[in-house]
Amino acid sequence: MLQLALKAAHSAGDILMQHYLQDHTIHHKGLRDITTEADYAAEEQVISIIHAGCPHARFVTEETHQDQINFDSSPTWFIDPLDGTTNFARGLPEFSVSIAMAQNGKVQVGVVYEPITAQCFWAQLGKGAYLNQERLHVSDRRMSDALALHDWPRKPEPRAQMAQLIAQIAPLVDGVRSRGSAALAFCAVAAGWADIYFQLTLQAWDVAAGLLILEEAGGRASGLDGRPYSIYQPDWLATNGLLHSDCIATCQKT
Repeated sequence: MLQLALKAAHSAGDILMQHYLQDHTIHHKGLRDITTEADYAAEEQVISIIHAGCPHARFVTEETHQDQINFDSSPTWFIDPLDGTTNFARGLPEFSVSIAMAQNGKVQVGVVYEPITAQCFWAQLGKGAYLNQERLHVSDRRMSDALALHDWPRKPEPRAQMAQLIAQIAPLVDGVRSRGSAALAFCAVAAGWADIYFQLTLQAWDVAAGLLILEEAGGRASGLDGRPYSIYQPDWLATNGLLHSDCIATCQKT
């Protein structure tokens, strides 16, 4: 299944690069929520490749298969064909393809491909996490040296809550950044480039692949209040593990 996910991610990345820096057909799905012709083309390609190699596949995707599925013995694929659509549509070179396969209650395979730099993050359950062929491991930084990542929710109420969270965390860390791609943010923590990532309004296709990569690199994920995660929850805290308790305590002050 890993090779199938890698094939699909690279093929979708090729499609994104064909559309990148071109004029886009933009559709507004909601407040600050857009999609482009590239999202649909890449998703169609991923589904086609996976279905050919895994005929019994079920899909949870951003554009066309949004219903939640309780993953059991049947392979369930979580696909975000273009994570970072706003960046992509504006020409900002920070976006990715995110593909994960879950089975028997756990994510088994995760791939996050960044086509601009050809950086491919991937993991298999119990077999470690990698950037291309290099083994990944989270950092050992403490809070004062930490780099914290976040993304902005679209709707006003959670956006205001995010501003409050940033106000609590920013004085404690070295820096705060917003990347615009949740999948790449999880991978940045997995790679040790950053140490914390938090968000309030993610979808399963945003996190499934990056979550496995993070955990296989030695990181930790939960809800912002520290509860054990469900793949379908909206709020996420991902850290190098050392900072997790401190981050939970800080988040609970808002």
